Amino acid sequence: MKFSVNKSLLSDAHFSLRKRKKLYWIIGGAGSGKTTICKALSENFGFPIYDMDAHIYGDYHSRFTQELQPVNKAWANTENGLAWLLDMSWDEFNNFNQAALPEYLNLLAEDLDDTNENAAIIIDGGISNPALLSQVIPPHQIISLARPERSSAEIWSENEERKSMKEFVFQLPNPEKSWHNFLEFDARITSTILREAQKSNITIFSRSERKTVNEFAKEIMKILEYLE
Repeated sequence: MKFSVNKSLLSDAHFSLRKRKKLYWIIGGAGSGKTTICKALSENFGFPIYDMDAHIYGDYHSRFTQELQPVNKAWANTENGLAWLLDMSWDEFNNFNQAALPEYLNLLAEDLDDTNENAAIIIDGGISNPALLSQVIPPHQIISLARPERSSAEIWSENEERKSMKEFVFQLPNPEKSWHNFLEFDARITSTILREAQKSNITIFSRSERKTVNEFAKEIMKILEYLE
């Protein structure tokens, strides 16, 4: 299974999003604190939050077209999208994520078309290949969060909401293999994000236990050159 990155969509997204100097993107692996920090940034600085995961698994599905989003259209048309993804090899899964990203950016740009391009907005997660993202928006507008040294198995059992994912996966055919692949993909997504962020000159942040969420959010905003 091989997917192609649509460079034309990347170029279109670059043209549309690059002019937004206050579009900030928080990325990171599962359990890194993306949503917590985005909420703190919103509360402290009044940013509206665009939850990329919620859009990818929500309204984007009805907007995928064969012409502009063929990779995601193939995913959306499967009988069980999660089983389809977890049946891939890591290389196939990573290739899917790379090819899916320009299609997501196309829909994001469409959503932002009618908004004030000078207004601030914070994007929460949704991507695992920051090297591609940094071709569209400047690296200094992206922050990658690093989680403490915990295994994927620990992260996906830390609370009831995350534990429910295992229950969901175990309803799939070949549940043991699917769960093994889920944890492997999750760990490799995190390492891919950090590796690509480092190579793309994206700032990587890790919060110490002594630092409050609000203190951490203010540090991030200083890095993003928002605070005077």
